[in-house]
Amino acid sequence: MNIFYDPLSPWRLPLRFLYPANWCAEGFEADLAWIQTHPEARNAGNLLTDSSGKKVWRVELPDARGAVAYKYCEGKAPVRYILHLSHPGREWRNYQAIRRMGIPAGEVLAFGETRKHHWKIENSFIITRFIENTRNGIDFMPGGRLCGDAAMRRRYCALIAPEIAKMHRHGFYHKALHPRNILYRGDTPEAMEIFFIDVARCRMRFRGAMKQPVLFDLYTPLLDLKLPADEARAFLAVYRAEFPDCPFTLNELERRLTCFRRHGKTFDVINGGSAE
Repeated sequence: MNIFYDPLSPWRLPLRFLYPANWCAEGFEADLAWIQTHPEARNAGNLLTDSSGKKVWRVELPDARGAVAYKYCEGKAPVRYILHLSHPGREWRNYQAIRRMGIPAGEVLAFGETRKHHWKIENSFIITRFIENTRNGIDFMPGGRLCGDAAMRRRYCALIAPEIAKMHRHGFYHKALHPRNILYRGDTPEAMEIFFIDVARCRMRFRGAMKQPVLFDLYTPLLDLKLPADEARAFLAVYRAEFPDCPFTLNELERRLTCFRRHGKTFDVINGGSAE
């Protein structure tokens, strides 16, 4: 496979002329045409999120063919994308990489874009299969619906840690591992499943350039979840056991994450807090 098309190649470039601008999964063509000709399916009652120039709707397909998540992007620094892939184009590429690693994630069904004069992006979209009966990890953050359920929270962390390690073993980092981007379903720890979504910011790196990405990807969920110290250390232990070639020992990971620098502040995410 050409290295520019290989989703796991660190040589891969995000130049848009190396990738399709519009794409549809085989067998989804009729559903895509229906979605494009029935904008009323994307109404306020089906709106899931609306932030940062992105709107996501749940759209029910006709004839009981299931539901999809339709993400529409506009107003996202159009000059930045003159040469580069649109936001959905990058997300499609990264979903390919994640799914090739065997990591549970959304399935892309279609994406496309509209450009003015063939270069200035005006809007774009991506459609993924809707993952039924899921909620996001905000439930386990302070104030969340399950923040006091230690068993469910521990299981959630025990499931996501090996998948993060799997990404890092391939020189891949997520760059936005907020709990809101990791869905779960199941009412008991034993039945829980997880799914990664919103992967447009993911990047590939050579093995020697993974130190900072490793720390950043671990810092993000630990900061948001604010785990008790024993749970934070257990999370890192699972991660490290699944990533023997990690550039840090377990003790080094703990030490570095008690003094992680971000936005001019020092964060101690092992102990659930931060200090100037």
